[in-house]
Amino acid sequence: MIISILNYALSAFLLVYGFRVRFRRSDTQNTQLIFYYFFAAAVAAFSLGAGYSAAISRYAGVALFFIRLTASAIVGTHILVFLLALSFPYEKNLSVLRTLGLLLWAGFAIVILFSDLYEVQATYEAGELIHVRGPLFIPVTVGGFSLGIISGIILFVRRLFFRSQIFKLQTLLVIIGLCIGYVINFTLAVLLPVQFGLVWTYPFMMLGGTLLALILGYGVSITRLIDVRAVASSLFSFILYSLVVGGISGILYTIAYLLFHGSSFIILFFVGVVIFLVVDVISRKLRARFKALLQGRGAYAERLEEDLSKLDYSLGRDAVITEFLQRIQKNMGCSSVHLFIENDEEQLVLIRSNSNALQDEKSYIPRKSPGIDHLLNEDVSILIKTEIITNYDYHTVKEELLALLDKYNADALVLLRDGRSVIGALLLGAKSNGAEFLDYDYDALRRIYGKLFVTAYYLKNIAQESLVMTVDRELEYSEQIIQSLQENIDRIEHPHADISFMTRSARKLGGDFIDFIRLTKDRYICVMGDVSGKGLNASMSMVILKSIIRTYLKETKDFKTLIIRVNGFIKEYLPRGTFFAGFIGLFDFNERSLYYINCGIPTMLLLSSSYNNPVEIQGAGKVLGFVKDIAPYINVRKAGFKAGDILLVTTDGLIDAESVRGVRFGKERLQASLLENRSLSAERIVRFLNEDVIEFISQEINDDITILAIKFM
Repeated sequence: MIISILNYALSAFLLVYGFRVRFRRSDTQNTQLIFYYFFAAAVAAFSLGAGYSAAISRYAGVALFFIRLTASAIVGTHILVFLLALSFPYEKNLSVLRTLGLLLWAGFAIVILFSDLYEVQATYEAGELIHVRGPLFIPVTVGGFSLGIISGIILFVRRLFFRSQIFKLQTLLVIIGLCIGYVINFTLAVLLPVQFGLVWTYPFMMLGGTLLALILGYGVSITRLIDVRAVASSLFSFILYSLVVGGISGILYTIAYLLFHGSSFIILFFVGVVIFLVVDVISRKLRARFKALLQGRGAYAERLEEDLSKLDYSLGRDAVITEFLQRIQKNMGCSSVHLFIENDEEQLVLIRSNSNALQDEKSYIPRKSPGIDHLLNEDVSILIKTEIITNYDYHTVKEELLALLDKYNADALVLLRDGRSVIGALLLGAKSNGAEFLDYDYDALRRIYGKLFVTAYYLKNIAQESLVMTVDRELEYSEQIIQSLQENIDRIEHPHADISFMTRSARKLGGDFIDFIRLTKDRYICVMGDVSGKGLNASMSMVILKSIIRTYLKETKDFKTLIIRVNGFIKEYLPRGTFFAGFIGLFDFNERSLYYINCGIPTMLLLSSSYNNPVEIQGAGKVLGFVKDIAPYINVRKAGFKAGDILLVTTDGLIDAESVRGVRFGKERLQASLLENRSLSAERIVRFLNEDVIEFISQEINDDITILAIKFM
């Protein structure tokens, strides 16, 4: 019964995996052939299990039928493999051969199913499935095995003439699958039962067919070259890990047992856990070192990520572009790197290429073309040339995309985008050492994609301004950015509100910011907070975050969804470790209400006209950028206001400001300042609070400070 269950499980697995390959791949001739192979192998596995069950139950006639059905299905797999060998990986028209193959299959099936020429009897005796075979059994089985070997030889010869490395890899995998699958199948079904009398191996023969099916499915699905060194590294690292953990921990367990064998089970268990954890830490370090040694300079992802993190944007546009391209080219080993940035006409214009053969500033990629639109519709940001060649999903735009890559002698395209908004693109030239782009390169590009996007965003939205051409770059740059931000704020002028705010940076260049975005004459979005870090990096992140929030507001109407998308952007695109601590609110001044989410703002004080004590209303919050899914941690709150109420919001720079004696300014002094100045205008409340802080610390501020005061009228 266990053997029958095994074959039923194999049948179900083959069907599920076959449909997965069928519907995840495009409807091509090769995909169809492979799907038919999966289906025929599934029928063979099911029939084998059913025949074995019927034989055990003494239904000799039923058992014979299913065993014959198994053989018929296996003949079909041989024919399908032969047809695949003639067409794979190209799409050749084999309609005549497919028809002949179908007729041949039908002929064999009729002979096998309805005559005694292949199988005469199948019975269960002495715990084994006993066959009485007909005269065609050996010719059919040996012929099927030979056809499989011939198919492998055909593929091997055809592979010698392939120019594409990805096609060579795919074909090699198929050849390996054929050899392994057919050897296992023939050994279990014919060689061992017939030549050595081991009849018990016959019910396991579909293990070979299943393995072949798996390799076929993987072979046609792979679209990027595999880094053999990375695979070998992972394998040897795993072996090293196993030896260390299994060997050393086993010795230590033995020593611990000898020392503590008289102790209780709890102590033994605790000692065992400690030993395992210690050995696990040691083995991980050894594995990491071994992997780095084996891969050598080829493992560039971490180095490139670190290099891009060190880009100094204060150097100016030209220097940033030069450093950006050089660091990519150096680490990835590309022969060239071409950088395109979107202009005002929504064209991706070539702004720099480190290829001596191409310095045409007029070169561009049409933003609205079938190829680019196809990539956006399929949510593709990184595309390797081998994918265009092997993936049928690109067949409608294959010529266009290949022509684009060939024009710049490139092997990879990176679209720098957020959603359908494309701000730039990178075309990476062929490897200088003649190697192809590998799966490792794709993963590396995915890893650094956020930093590529941020640099492109800087070049498109910031570096074009004349402010980057100043002599004293950082100071002048900071003043210009702060001034630019204030000018872009939708200033609120409403009869129900008196509003004032201020932002001070510790180095003139900081991450604190405040922004108002007008929705209607009565409703405004307010974003206020602190982007982690100081200086230029924090200021850069601030500018990008401010802009992306405005972009998302055009696409998102739900308030909570807006916060979730902003959190995702920070986590994915901004430099690692960047977070935003603040609040995002929706003011409705006509209703005198505020819907808000605390994203880590330390203080929101509400001083009601009916009471004399300010009340903290910020509640619990979670800074944005720490976790990938922020939804479970944020809640939308609502606050209502009456005429005379005052809302005061500050960032942590004010609360944590310290005097020369190391005393914090704290919330108590903040509340006292608000109570003392409650009768004044919002502008004076902010100004006097700032003066109180400066007087208290008696030195330069160490962190950025932002203050917002709203007095409801």
